[in-house]
This record gives sequence, C-alpha cells and structure tokens, in this order.
Amino acid sequence: MAFSAFSWPFRRRGSGSGASKPAASATAGEEDEELGVTPQLLDFLQTLSPNAFKSAALQLQEASAEAAAGDLSNWQERHAVLVLSKAKELAKIRYDLCPRHMKDKLFWRIYFLLANTSISPYELRAIQKEKLRQMEMENGKSKEVVTVEVEMQESKGSSLSQTPDVDLESQV
Repeated sequence: MAFSAFSWPFRRRGSGSGASKPAASATAGEEDEELGVTPQLLDFLQTLSPNAFKSAALQLQEASAEAAAGDLSNWQERHAVLVLSKAKELAKIRYDLCPRHMKDKLFWRIYFLLANTSISPYELRAIQKEKLRQMEMENGKSKEVVTVEVEMQESKGSSLSQTPDVDLESQV
C-alpha cells in the first residue's frame, strides 16, 4: 500500500498519446529550414577541409582593409549553433583550427563566406521577417498612442459636458 503512494516517480513520462514527439520533430525541422541547415548545406560541409579555411584566411588577411569583421548577427549565431550540432565534420574542423591557427571570429567569417550561396536566401528571409516584426511593433505602438490620445480627449470632453452650470460657448 505504501508503494502506491510513491508510484509517480516510476511512471513513464509521455506515456499518453505520444503526439509530442512528432510535434517536436516538426518544429525542429522548421527551425532547420528557417536557419538554412538543409541537406544540401550538410553535403557541402562534408567537402570542406581545414586547408580550405586556412587558404581563405590568407586571402582575407590580404584583403582585410576592405571590410572589417563585425560580430555575428542573432540569426548567424543560431545558425552556427545548429550547424555545429548537425555537421560533425565542421565541428571537428573548428576544433582543429581554433584557436591554434585562427580566432573563432575569423573562422565564422570564413564559414559564412564559403557557405554564402547555400545560406544567403535563408538569412535574407530572416532579415525581412525581423524588419516586418519591427514595423508591426512600431505600428502597434503608434496605434496605442493614438488610442490613448483619443481616450484622453474623450475623457476631457465628457468632463466638460458633465458640468451643466458652465457655458461651453463662453469658454471657446
């Protein structure tokens, strides 16, 4: 009898319908697609070698005056984390190169240059979504401001109309 009171730790988790697993995999697939981690990209990453990164680093150092490397964008950071978890070859190359041969920042700059043709449409789509989100937020804020102003004007008007002794024409 005492055992039945403590049976909850021994129950299986998710023993219900089992619908949570396909939903989780569907959202993971959507995230992969949103971040540009496609089978084509993973195939391309298998062809890369540490020498490709080293030679690209030399070319970038020669042309370093053209463009200074900035920090990764939010989308690029999320992409990098996901691609490292999916492409073990890239994780191994990064482990071999950083920090002995190049800094992590340079590694990712080279990666995004090498994989540009595969991931640029996804990055552009993410930038467009972010701009739309910002525009919607700005429009939402301006609507709130207009609503508040209208409510304030209505409340001022109603407070004036509630005073019967005051002649409104003489105030204007």
